[in-house]
Amino acid sequence: MKRQSLSEDISFFSFRNDLAGYKKETFFADAYAAIAVAMLTLPQAMAYAMLAGLPISCGIFAAVYSSLIASLFGSSRHLIIGPSNAISILVQAGTSEIIFTYYRDIDLSARGLLALQILTTLTLLVGFFQVLAAGLKLGRLSQFISHSVVVGYITGTTIAVVINQFFTLLGIPRMPGVHSLYERAVFLGSNVDQLHFPTALIGIFSICLIIGLKKYNKRIPAAFVTLVIAGLFLHLANLFLGWIGEDFFDLKSIELVGDNGILSEIIPKVQFPYFDMREMNALLPTAFAIAVLSVMETSSAAKSVAANSGQRLSSNQEMFGIGLGNLTSSLISGMPVSGSPSRSAINYQSGAETRVSAVLNVFFVMLMLIVFNYFIELVPLPALAALLLTTSLSVVNHNQFLLCLKATRSDALVLAVTILSCIFFSFDVAFYIGVGMSITLYLKKAAIPQLAEFEVDDDGELKHVSSAKTHHHRTIRVIKVEGELFFGAADLFQTTLKAIAEDDTHTKVIILQLKNARDIDATACLALQQLHNYLVGSGRHLLACGLTQPIWDVLNDSGLIDKLGKDNLFVFDETKPHQYMQKAIQRAKELEKQGVHAETKEVKDTETKEEEVPSIEPLAE
Repeated sequence: MKRQSLSEDISFFSFRNDLAGYKKETFFADAYAAIAVAMLTLPQAMAYAMLAGLPISCGIFAAVYSSLIASLFGSSRHLIIGPSNAISILVQAGTSEIIFTYYRDIDLSARGLLALQILTTLTLLVGFFQVLAAGLKLGRLSQFISHSVVVGYITGTTIAVVINQFFTLLGIPRMPGVHSLYERAVFLGSNVDQLHFPTALIGIFSICLIIGLKKYNKRIPAAFVTLVIAGLFLHLANLFLGWIGEDFFDLKSIELVGDNGILSEIIPKVQFPYFDMREMNALLPTAFAIAVLSVMETSSAAKSVAANSGQRLSSNQEMFGIGLGNLTSSLISGMPVSGSPSRSAINYQSGAETRVSAVLNVFFVMLMLIVFNYFIELVPLPALAALLLTTSLSVVNHNQFLLCLKATRSDALVLAVTILSCIFFSFDVAFYIGVGMSITLYLKKAAIPQLAEFEVDDDGELKHVSSAKTHHHRTIRVIKVEGELFFGAADLFQTTLKAIAEDDTHTKVIILQLKNARDIDATACLALQQLHNYLVGSGRHLLACGLTQPIWDVLNDSGLIDKLGKDNLFVFDETKPHQYMQKAIQRAKELEKQGVHAETKEVKDTETKEEEVPSIEPLAE
């Protein structure tokens, strides 16, 4: 595996590296990969638009124009951009919530136009968040979200796709209004008897065909071939039944892609996004969740391919490209986009060498739209539902799911809570619950600094104090501090050290080794000052050694260096890694001797005063 590195640079001309020295052989390799990817891009774009409850043009415009912009301004040579499973679920939930909350009584004919207006606002917010974060170089912040949250959320959205698409696959009328996934599952189970037999027949046939083609040969574009066969079969069957005058199977009532919005124009109309401050405020949580999830999916897909190709990536450049792609979607009524792991993997495995393959993929998708536009409208919706079902089940990585489930109890808890939140709450709320729990559990662990005690032997060497000797009296105690010393850990840090000083009154000097301490802040500085005051008040001393430059800067800025005394602070020097401890121990022994002399002098002074006190003779009667 080749080494992969990350940079923080942003450029408007990141694609120039791919064009330098471009050859004819490279073009043919990119073109072959682009054809393979386009065979999957077109069906998935249609399916994800249907999943989001939008016209198919929203998915296709995003897969064509937004994908083109995001690919040109990203950093990966093999990443393919477009709508995704989880984001489609969030879009559907967000638009439905707005319509149900503010426009419940609107006519069904105007509902589609309203959904497009809400979509443009949503994608504008998503793109704005991503471009802003890229400009501030916050590309790596997504790494602080636990992988258990991502796996749990993707699992939850997969369950949602399965339940939602069973309505389309079986021809069962959907539950009106906005409801939780649990309620929809109960409604589906209680209305199975209302399934439409011809629709269910087409759907089950499509599932079997997709699975069979994939098992027969993985190079066959199973999704594209299945949609073609299902469309031709239904079209010919309707013609045959029309000839014989037989309407027994009721095939004409099966919903088609053409019933969900006709793609009459391949070139979109550019319009400025619709603004409504009330809707924007309501969409902010969903938009932020989509922005974060889009970045995480893109980063995961890009790194997965780059781990094999060895390409150098820029997390901020990738976020910048995705943000520009989503801003493009807001102008053309396209869906939010992110990196596609499946299409990116096909692109790399098919031999793509540069991002020209992503550009050619867009060209081939448009070519298929022009040539097969009439036939696309004849594709039955249950066939698209079958594609979504088979695709969504492959999105969940079973190995990663089991890893998160077995690694630690915290990971398993976050995974389970995120999935349950997806089932019982809205998906944006579920995402924030998972992220909030993940951060809470991390802070709980980070707020416990590790304190290890050492003792100084007769030769001046440090030895780790065993648990059996922790209660032995020592005049000099060396405490090694490791971990975070931010505000969450400061109280426990101070309490532990104060307990050590209180338990052993023979201790004269406490030496803190802070070389491995991190993120010290004002609260930790206050804890050190209070500990110093407590020790000084009882005639003892506090030393700090192994101070790195960041720790020294914080202590200096807070004014703590003057209070502790520069003679009691020892900086870590990489050229002399053990010198700081030797100086600290030497200083501790000096302070210990001073303390002994002071005690001896105090005792002598007390004895002298007792001798000088005159005896009192008893008074005579």
